[in-house]
Amino acid sequence: MKKYRYQLLLISVATIAILFSSCKGEDRTQEYKDTKGVNDWVYSEMKNVYLWYNEIPASSKLNFFTQPDVFFYTLLSDKEKKNNRYYSWIEKKVTKTRSIDENSSYGFEFMRYNLGNNIQYARVLYVLPNSPASNAGLKRGDWILAFNDQKITDTNYPQLLTGNGVKLKLGIFTGSTTTPFAESGTISLTAARAVNNDPILASKVITGTSGNKIGYLMYTHFSTGPGDNADDHTYENELRQLFASFKNQGVKDFVLDLRYNPGGYITNSQLLSTMLAPGSALDKEFCTIKYNDKMVPAKTTYNFDRTIIQGGANLDLSRLYVLVSNFTASASELLINGLRPYMPVTLIGTTTEGKNLGSTTIEDDKYDWKLQPIIGMVFNSENKSDYSNGFTPNLVLDEMDDIAAFKELGDENELMLKQALALINGVSTKRAVRTSSISPVLQVKESSLTRKATNGVWLPPFIK
Repeated sequence: MKKYRYQLLLISVATIAILFSSCKGEDRTQEYKDTKGVNDWVYSEMKNVYLWYNEIPASSKLNFFTQPDVFFYTLLSDKEKKNNRYYSWIEKKVTKTRSIDENSSYGFEFMRYNLGNNIQYARVLYVLPNSPASNAGLKRGDWILAFNDQKITDTNYPQLLTGNGVKLKLGIFTGSTTTPFAESGTISLTAARAVNNDPILASKVITGTSGNKIGYLMYTHFSTGPGDNADDHTYENELRQLFASFKNQGVKDFVLDLRYNPGGYITNSQLLSTMLAPGSALDKEFCTIKYNDKMVPAKTTYNFDRTIIQGGANLDLSRLYVLVSNFTASASELLINGLRPYMPVTLIGTTTEGKNLGSTTIEDDKYDWKLQPIIGMVFNSENKSDYSNGFTPNLVLDEMDDIAAFKELGDENELMLKQALALINGVSTKRAVRTSSISPVLQVKESSLTRKATNGVWLPPFIK
């Protein structure tokens, strides 16, 4: 039976080759052989490491002659699908890691809003230092009404991310139901370029009402350094230096701002968690990644490892406050889940994404593709991994409701930080209620941060 199917396959391949040779005047047999070679490798790797390998269709039911970036998605389980998107992905090696790469960027992130009839506006969430956006004077909270004399639409908004330069028309929110914005001028951004996307976007030490020292850190993604590889520890070393400074200034309370953090590398999350954890948790289990029943070993455990601090400092915190949103995901949620068995972790914001899965990069020098499949599920020291629907905050607070006072990150009167400081200082605060829009006329649509979403906690790569 196997021989019969194999013969049919040979006939099909020959037929395809003849068709492409006769119809287009060229022999594409080698191209199809190359494509099948890549897909054979993809199939073999996925059958070994994929968390749901037993749900991959039998090879006889698959078309090994489709392009690898099509073939790959025919192997995936709907168990990893959320919001019509799979967490696993495949890409050409020439493409840089998509959630970290900031090449050809204007250097700002934004949220889009609808005003009926598909009229859209963009609101700046944050601006990276030393970027075309910051050099032009663009600030968090600015409203963009149009660009290059074009209205913002579903199809043209990516032009706000990168290009040869862009002219932005800015506005001020008036609250009117008929004309919600008044024009406030224009600014021009120079051509997009490589921008250093340092995850330490804002940090400071705040003095509480009783004289206590409160650390604040806005951390935008879990990355080792600009090169984002095993040999680049630039960002990790900056993080160590920052925590040594926090320690020297006597920080005993902490507000960690992860509202825009989509995740990243597990080792970077491990480092930050180790420096935040109570001293009594050091050398104990931070998290465990459990793989499928083919993998050897069947799991990998990461501890709050004091040896990785290397010039940093453990703050020996007794509690932690974390600012979160629906963009908080992956390694950010891992940090929350990993610390909870050892200390109270109070969440302020909106429900997080819910990515309790781990992935890894798989490459082979023979092929021009790399895979990033889900290979494991993340558990804490209490064997809990029950956040696939996200973490629900202790205090529900949506910053998108804050239309009048969208203050700079780290400002003590910024909506979310202000609430965290109130809790730390013992000021009573009511549980806020999330509304569906920031005004009767504007509806939240989508953020540029969506493109940065990771596919789960990133584990060390497999490179052959």
